[in-house]
Amino acid sequence: MPLVIDGNNLLHRLPGHLRSRSAVRRQVLDRARHETMSVTVVFDGPPPAGVPVRESLGKATVVYAGSRTADDVIIGMLPDGPAARQWSVITDDRGLADRVRARGAEVRRLADWRVRREQQPRPTTFESKLSSHDIADWEAFFAGGEPDNE
Repeated sequence: MPLVIDGNNLLHRLPGHLRSRSAVRRQVLDRARHETMSVTVVFDGPPPAGVPVRESLGKATVVYAGSRTADDVIIGMLPDGPAARQWSVITDDRGLADRVRARGAEVRRLADWRVRREQQPRPTTFESKLSSHDIADWEAFFAGGEPDNE
């Protein structure tokens, strides 16, 4: 099931200090690693200087709408007929959501996608603080000696 994200809609939901296309791009790339499907984020407007209109980054693709609206690009991506049911569009834009449903695709809210993203298990790291005595014992052990049992 392909997943399409309304990039500007997501951008405007981010905290002020993270409100940039590059922050959205990073979030989508991070999320794409946990998805089983392809993820495409569509932004309004042209790409930044030196960036192609369409960036393919593994399972993630970033598309800039150029002179068209991102909504029109997203609707244009959806296949006709029953195949549209296999697609999901992430947006809180009611107008876009209505158009997506009319095409037969699923609409998911940004909050649902972000909550699911934040619920992904994160690797746990443990850092043990060894004393200099513990380190000396381990060094002696691995060197074939006896630990100092004071």
